[in-house]
Amino acid sequence: MSPLSALNNAVLILQPQRPTSAAASVGDSLVASINRAHAGTGAGSPLTQAQARITESMFSVNNLDTTQMKARLFERVGKEFGIDQDDYDSLFSYGSAIKTALDDLKQKSPSSIAEIEKKLGLDELGISLDTLVNAIVDPNGSDGDRLDAALEKKAGDRGSRGEGKAASRTPTQPDEIGLYGG
Repeated sequence: MSPLSALNNAVLILQPQRPTSAAASVGDSLVASINRAHAGTGAGSPLTQAQARITESMFSVNNLDTTQMKARLFERVGKEFGIDQDDYDSLFSYGSAIKTALDDLKQKSPSSIAEIEKKLGLDELGISLDTLVNAIVDPNGSDGDRLDAALEKKAGDRGSRGEGKAASRTPTQPDEIGLYGG
């Protein structure tokens, strides 16, 4: 047997087969009857309706995804320091480069940190630039959790992760030394 014919036989064997049992034909007729029942309503089949809702929730511009928000924020903070994420092999090394640049900025112009926080919208999230950078370096650390909670709150995500302890204790105003949260 040639390798090509062996491959063809393997493809035939692995192709999904349509069951010819009585249960399959009953299921097919049930789906057909549901589709006929809803055909006159203009609503489409329940499957079509569900698929439309799923597609809308996944691709709607009104749907705020905290992961996308976080990725965008990570990219924007890098741009503030002239650092491109594509130049680094890992999120850790990217975050470390930003952390070094932030430490340099603290030495040279500490007042500009508040400007960057405002420009990035961190003041609205109730987190500091340090918190954001620490969340890039260690996404699973406490600052990563604080950032996630702030983004979930901003997105209106009231799921089990969004309204935890971190979200409820994160104030939106800096304290007397310019730090957010406690």
